[in-house]
Amino acid sequence: MILWFFVVAQFAFAAAIVLSAQWDPLPWLQLALAAPGIALAISAWVAVGLRKVRVHPNPTEKTRLVTSGPYSIVRHPMYSGLLWFTFMLLVPPVSVWRVAAWFALLAVLMAKANYEENAMSARFPQYPHYMKEVGGLVPKFSGKTQN
Repeated sequence: MILWFFVVAQFAFAAAIVLSAQWDPLPWLQLALAAPGIALAISAWVAVGLRKVRVHPNPTEKTRLVTSGPYSIVRHPMYSGLLWFTFMLLVPPVSVWRVAAWFALLAVLMAKANYEENAMSARFPQYPHYMKEVGGLVPKFSGKTQN
């Protein structure tokens, strides 16, 4: 039941932000700033396979571990892309409830990602190593320099 709560809450908070954005006049700068988030989410969708994407965080027997493309940058590029996109839509109009909706979306996606990572770790023995190497919602920067 909690898994469906994650899915419904994710869509509800994202829809609230998108539908309450000011679209007239069309905010070209805002859309340009949101474009990397859209591109990240779409590239993740393509990397997984257009017909294999599921909104439910439980892996199935057909689930494959993808660690290339956008998944080599962050473990949850669809979530990161959605957060980037919706963040860029917060202005105008700025309002407390829209910012609160974005933070609620962030909390839901973090909880969903945590659940998903536990399930993926149980399904794929190499997943914990992947988690150490690649950031969850934002890239990891090791600070190491290559010679």
